[in-house]
Amino acid sequence: MGVEYVADKYVDLGERIHLRCVVRPKCDQDIPFTIKNARWELYNSAGVLEDEGECEISGHELDAMVQPKGTGRYKFKFIYEVADEIWVDPVKLRVN
Repeated sequence: MGVEYVADKYVDLGERIHLRCVVRPKCDQDIPFTIKNARWELYNSAGVLEDEGECEISGHELDAMVQPKGTGRYKFKFIYEVADEIWVDPVKLRVN
């Protein structure tokens, strides 16, 4: 099973940014659901957890405020609970 990335994001060192994700079912149908809770994790290029926190939830949108501490390629993860499942949406983050 491969990893499906939500998006690629490019930022400059020192920036503090909002990363937002709109959660939609993969079947593209309007299925009612509620996001129970959501958090995020930020991993540096060595795969070490650099930062983590709670997401703001607004309907089906998740919002996280992040500020990477170094340059290079990062992996950011939205981790959230819907019904009895836990879903993870990764984002590739490049810090220049």
